[in-house]
Amino acid sequence: MDAGNISAIISALSGLTGVAIGAYLTHLREQHNAKIKDERDGSYLAILVTSHLDRFANGCWSCALDDGTAYGQPAGEDGRYQTTVEPPQFNPLEIDVEWKVLPKDLMYDILQIPSKREHIASRLAGIAEHIDPYDPGDYFWSRQRDYAELGLHTLAVAKRLRKHAGLPIDEPPSGEWNRADSLQGVIDDIDQKRAAYEKRLAESHEKNPMFANLGQTST
Repeated sequence: MDAGNISAIISALSGLTGVAIGAYLTHLREQHNAKIKDERDGSYLAILVTSHLDRFANGCWSCALDDGTAYGQPAGEDGRYQTTVEPPQFNPLEIDVEWKVLPKDLMYDILQIPSKREHIASRLAGIAEHIDPYDPGDYFWSRQRDYAELGLHTLAVAKRLRKHAGLPIDEPPSGEWNRADSLQGVIDDIDQKRAAYEKRLAESHEKNPMFANLGQTST
């Protein structure tokens, strides 16, 4: 092979190498720009969505404290118990953000919050059909506890979102009021009330021969 051919081949290879390197560098630049955009989109999403989640958690907390009374008396007319706080709303798909930048499990948990709220509403509607408005009974215990649990879940999701985006996570100093502790306190209090009620009911069944004999099979 003469020198001219060798020189031509070297020139061609050099040109191809230059094209390949140029394409590779362009690809790296595009990847870098896409990563920067995703980070910016993710930060914007986290800042905006956590504010909505915090507002929703506050609404859950208000519902968790609503026992159907106002100033210690039944909130409705003629001594009827009725809700004083409307359930909060959270409509994530109306928030203009790029959801796809989130990990799928985190995105799923955020987008499922409205479904959890609807499940609570449906369950309470069923309970409401059989309650005495003059006796708060199971309805308000269920409503308070369900919204307390949803509030805790929402706070946990918001914390995960902040952590994912590298945003600061504010934790109240020890000894100061804590929203999560307040929600957990509602759950604990209602669980104690239910346990005490069921204990009284069981004792009353044991003392009353009519109740004690229920369910016994005659021989």
